Amino acid sequence: MKNVINFMTSFCICIMVLCLLSAPMADANEIIVNSYYGKYDANKKKVGFPSESLNGPVTEKWITPKPKRNYHIGILFPHLKDSYWIAANYGIITHAKDLGVNITLHTAGGYIRFGDQREQLMSLATKTKADGIILASVDYSKMDRFVAEVTDLGVPVIGLINDITAPAIKAKALVSFFKMGYKAGEYVIKDSGGQDIKVSFFPGPQRSGWAPETYEGFMSAVSEHKKPGQKVTVLEPSYGDTRPGVQSMRLEECLDKPENSNINYIVGCAVAAVEAVRYLSKNREKHPKARIVSTYMTITVYEQITKGKIIASPSDQTIVQCIMALDMMVRLLNGEQAGKDFPFRSGPAIPVITKDIVGEYSYEHLFGEKGFVPVVHKK
Repeated sequence: MKNVINFMTSFCICIMVLCLLSAPMADANEIIVNSYYGKYDANKKKVGFPSESLNGPVTEKWITPKPKRNYHIGILFPHLKDSYWIAANYGIITHAKDLGVNITLHTAGGYIRFGDQREQLMSLATKTKADGIILASVDYSKMDRFVAEVTDLGVPVIGLINDITAPAIKAKALVSFFKMGYKAGEYVIKDSGGQDIKVSFFPGPQRSGWAPETYEGFMSAVSEHKKPGQKVTVLEPSYGDTRPGVQSMRLEECLDKPENSNINYIVGCAVAAVEAVRYLSKNREKHPKARIVSTYMTITVYEQITKGKIIASPSDQTIVQCIMALDMMVRLLNGEQAGKDFPFRSGPAIPVITKDIVGEYSYEHLFGEKGFVPVVHKK
């Protein structure tokens, strides 16, 4: 099929919905979110947390606006090479269709492709003439200067999923990956039953922002929740891009070392968790008690939880975040003010999904239509 996305491309793709998507979307009117209001001051922001200049969180029901005209919104994703970003793609496409807005989507091709995403950001503002841009940044701080340049041109930028410093950012639709890591750590300590444990950790790309935040959140939960006298050894985190080959290599480099034998928990980004299932299927004798925890949810993680291969994962409800980002942009373009008329920063609640409760979270709610493949027109 000629116009199915080549997952390795990094050039612009203009989304065209060529068929009706029948899978149920999360009803935006039923979304309960944690919101922060006020004026954003990047100087008062710490990694993993909202800026201290903001007030919140406020728990509230999310409301979807109506566009005043047919806006053209640019979208920037790190890549479309795993099921996490395919779910995000689904959320963007279907909600844009529901809103009646046009979108143009670029993929950088991976977290190491900062230059490509920077060029795509500038192109959306100067060539495509997008009314606004939703940015899932590949880097926590390096994009700041370019976000400022784009906003100076009159094109607002909203952060999605991946946090970013960016003093000029207009709003953010995301959850704290510090909290995602904290939830994973809290679960591991509870699951350990107070026994001494050894943990290996594979956070993801080091400069992504979300990966080090996840690790810091995990370590905070360990410190706060471990039992008196319990020894919890967490190995030095093994950072790496979210390509399966990279995560597989990181797992082998760490877990094949004799001094790291008998790991109790393998904790990591979704790709690492899935690769860990494969690793243990061939190396169980090295780590006979190892249990796997993912730090976020993807389709493959969900499937492995249903099989009992991965024991738990927090979910940042990817599709919901995409709904919220598009709604924020529409409200901004309608003339509303972030931090006053709608939250500057907001995100859905974070459940921890295990095999016992996975049936409470439908596949469609978390990921969209089964078998969904983005259909695009390539330029």
